[in-house]
Amino acid sequence: MLSVGVCRSFAAVFLLFSAATVCAAEPSPALSPSEEQLILQTGFERPILQIIKEETQSALHRLRGYDEKGFQIIVRGIVTSVPESRTERLLSALRTRLAPFGVRAFIVDINEPIKSDQIGFLKCADQYEILRVMYTNGNEDDITHEDILERMKEWEHKYPFDIVGAEHDWVEIEFKVVPENVKAFAEEVYDFSPDVVDEDLGTVQELVKDLQATKRLLMWWE
Repeated sequence: MLSVGVCRSFAAVFLLFSAATVCAAEPSPALSPSEEQLILQTGFERPILQIIKEETQSALHRLRGYDEKGFQIIVRGIVTSVPESRTERLLSALRTRLAPFGVRAFIVDINEPIKSDQIGFLKCADQYEILRVMYTNGNEDDITHEDILERMKEWEHKYPFDIVGAEHDWVEIEFKVVPENVKAFAEEVYDFSPDVVDEDLGTVQELVKDLQATKRLLMWWE
C-alpha cells in the first residue's frame, strides 16, 4: 500500500501535468477574414499576428505611413489600438515577444482625449526604417527628414537607444543608459527640438531631470 505522502506526491504531479496540458492545448487567438488578408498584404507570418492579438485583444489593421509630400500611404505594417492605461505594459511585452521574429513595435499615435493609443509593427532589421516609413520631419522648423536621421544616428553612436514611438512630426526614444554628460546633451536636444522645452518642460534643467527619471526623450516639430 502506498503511503499518504507518496499518494500526495503523485496527486501533485498529476495536477501539474494536467495544468500544463490544458495550457498547451489553449488555441491561438482566431484571426478575422480581414486579418487573415494581412498575412498576404504585409508579409507577417500568422504566429506574429496571433501574438499581437493575444496581447492586445484588439483588431489588427494595415499601418499607414507618409510620403515626402506629407500624404498618408498604406505600408507593409500592422497597427492596433490599445487603452492608454495599458500602452506601456503592452509595448514592453510586444517588443520582447516579437524581437525573435525581427518585428519592431512602437507607439504611432497618442490620443489623450479618448485615452486610447495605437501601436504599430514593422518587420525590419534597421530601427530607422520606422522613421523612414513615417517620414518623420520638421520641415516647417527647417528640420528635414534627413536632418533627423543624421542627428539621431550620431546620438545613437554615442548614447545607444531604441526608437519606441514615431509619427510624421515626432519621435520618442528610450536610452539604454542616460548620457553621462546629460546637461550637455539636453542643450543639444533644445537646439534641435526647442518645443521640448519651450512648449512642454519649461527649462533645460527640467529636461535633464526628465531624462534622468525616465530614460526617455520625446521630440517634436511643426
